[in-house]
Amino acid sequence: MPKDNSKYLFNGNEYPKGRLVLAVVKNFININQPTLDQLREAFPKPLQGSIGVFCTEQEYLARKENSNDQKERFFTKQDEKLCVDGQNILVCTEWGVGNIDSLIKQARNLGLVIDAVSGSVEMPKIWKVSHSPKVEAFNATALEWLKNNNVLAIHESTGNGSVNAFEKMKKGDIVSLGLGNTVFRIVRVISDIEYIEGSSLSTEWLMRRYEIIKGLDKSVKYTGENKRWSPRYPGTSWEVPENEYWMFEEQILKPYYGLTLKDLGFDSSQISKPTNLSSSVEIMNTVSLNQILYGPPGTGKTYHSIQAAVKAAEPEMFSALGIDERIGTTPEQRVELTRLYKDLYNSGRIRFVTFHQSYGYEEFVEGLSAKTEGDQLSYFEKDGVFKSLCSDAKEHQIPKTKTVASTFEDKWQGFSEELAEADDGIKIDTLSKKTYFTVTDITNNTIRFDKSKGASVHSLSVKTLRAVHNGEKEIKGGLQPYYGAVIEYLNKFKTQNDASKKERKNFVLIIDEINRGNISKIFGELITLIEPSKRLGQSEAIEVTLPYSGDKFSVPDNLYIIGTMNTADRSLALMDTALRRRFNFIEMMPDYNVLHNEEGSSFKVESDGFEIDLARLLETMNKRIAALYDREHQLGHAFLMPVVKAIAVGEDEKALHELKNCFQNKIVPLLAEYFFEDWQKIRLVLGDNQKPEAYQLIKQSDVDYEVLFGDTEDVGDIADDVQDYKLIEADSELWTDPLTYIGIYSFGSLPKDEG
Repeated sequence: MPKDNSKYLFNGNEYPKGRLVLAVVKNFININQPTLDQLREAFPKPLQGSIGVFCTEQEYLARKENSNDQKERFFTKQDEKLCVDGQNILVCTEWGVGNIDSLIKQARNLGLVIDAVSGSVEMPKIWKVSHSPKVEAFNATALEWLKNNNVLAIHESTGNGSVNAFEKMKKGDIVSLGLGNTVFRIVRVISDIEYIEGSSLSTEWLMRRYEIIKGLDKSVKYTGENKRWSPRYPGTSWEVPENEYWMFEEQILKPYYGLTLKDLGFDSSQISKPTNLSSSVEIMNTVSLNQILYGPPGTGKTYHSIQAAVKAAEPEMFSALGIDERIGTTPEQRVELTRLYKDLYNSGRIRFVTFHQSYGYEEFVEGLSAKTEGDQLSYFEKDGVFKSLCSDAKEHQIPKTKTVASTFEDKWQGFSEELAEADDGIKIDTLSKKTYFTVTDITNNTIRFDKSKGASVHSLSVKTLRAVHNGEKEIKGGLQPYYGAVIEYLNKFKTQNDASKKERKNFVLIIDEINRGNISKIFGELITLIEPSKRLGQSEAIEVTLPYSGDKFSVPDNLYIIGTMNTADRSLALMDTALRRRFNFIEMMPDYNVLHNEEGSSFKVESDGFEIDLARLLETMNKRIAALYDREHQLGHAFLMPVVKAIAVGEDEKALHELKNCFQNKIVPLLAEYFFEDWQKIRLVLGDNQKPEAYQLIKQSDVDYEVLFGDTEDVGDIADDVQDYKLIEADSELWTDPLTYIGIYSFGSLPKDEG
């Protein structure tokens, strides 16, 4: 491999690669003031390879003491040490051609700007390309020509992700080429994109020449971990991420070609397998405790939150489904995923809540609630959904064995049964044994009792009694003797000795539309407690006293929080800073791959001999929206999923009807909202400015001010260039004319207006 003498520009200074990493980590710490856990999340160990991006000074000293390797691999001078959570942090000096690119990519994801300024050596990348015989354009003659002439090919109409991948390839890149279910060739790209004479393919095909590294015609059953290399992956071409190079080596190169990545010229920094991970499933199944899925409407945020919730609550069950999250789920996997979600929801391990403007701390954490019994009005403390779920999660945070009858619930059940059979209530001695009181009635929230002297009715809180029993609360004052006496009486119901084993279980709270609520108002003092390092079970755990109940409260480390956020409603930049710092943000953008079938071809609505390419339709509109507005207001793929479902079962007439409904009832009204009724821009998005009038959804005409206001000078200049816009009628045949939609992305396909 060539030696990397690259220099990089960061924050106005020029650095070699090692010093660049030190500057990047230092800058991140200064700006974000992260905890140690947050720093590890921002710069995970696999970015560097086996050593890690950084370590604590204590870890460094322990490593040096236990190793015979005397080579200095960290910046150790006093002015090079960084500080996080009161600990010195040492940054790794081992950066090569491969891993520095991964670090820079991650830094850019964190919002840092880094530019290569000199001596950069661009490393080859790995791609997967499929020439599937099931694609109509690949007839036997064309396929044979491609094989004999060492040519890769892809059609311009293929999904945008595949075309972009093909265009980004460069000379020297490695390609895993497949034909149908055959492992065919490992090749190296040797040309730019060109049209090559002699094939039966048209000029709409993009082509590249290659040289064969090793060829092998061998049929493969793509299942389990290796199915991501199948030609049936949505999209004809895609780039293999660097953190999966080792996977490509283990699942394709070694077993089928007898090659390693080193044989192809890659250095060890690019193929290091992440430590403590034994398979691709384990890589994909790491879930952040706090994460927010954000993106434009219709990008599958709510659906993916369900998938993420099952993955967090039951990682082993999720792994058993065999879901490749880059490919998506099969119909069978979706059915099973939904079943698992419902089971977990019904068991109380997953809760779902939607934030809105009037949602507050009282509904989320705890508050006071009023009730009337007879002619008496009383108030009681009521737990919110978050506090309630935290209580359930704490019960399953640590594996433990409990005596069945030692739980409050079992004792309370015995007490309730005894009271039901007692005609005059249950008489209980106070702790001093000098007097007594009589429990006359109980509800889910209240215990009513009479003192031995006096006629008034008194009450205790069942919730407080439970907290005192479990050691979560201490009562001081006048009612303390009564709570203590009831607990002493309850202890007589501890008669069983059967053991109940509790396993550690994960719990999940899904917060839909998290950006619609007032975060500071809803979370209150708990915003600090949800940090991973501040959770119950961690060394820096924090406990607070709640304002209404006075209960001590903390958030356990087996409770996951998954939020969704629609960026069309509120930009990520406007989010509460405290929230942004404590959550991982995962962008959900339109996924054009789901608009392709298993062979990699775009789903098409067929009608009257025409085909409406759904992927091109959506992608074209989104490019225009991004140019006229911004990328956060694009249209998600979910808008077209009813159309895809109809196509999948062969109902083309229904598919066209669904497409009509989608445009009439969803897309056009949403565009009107986006652009504040600026119909000229909406016409631009729909391509009406380029279509013949006969195929325009929004008609444009001049306003005749002379007819409206008469021949007068009072109108002045406002009459200049004013246009009138009219959306076609709901029952117009244009809504079901395939050329109406084809014209949005290919206006040249439309017949010209006569005259």
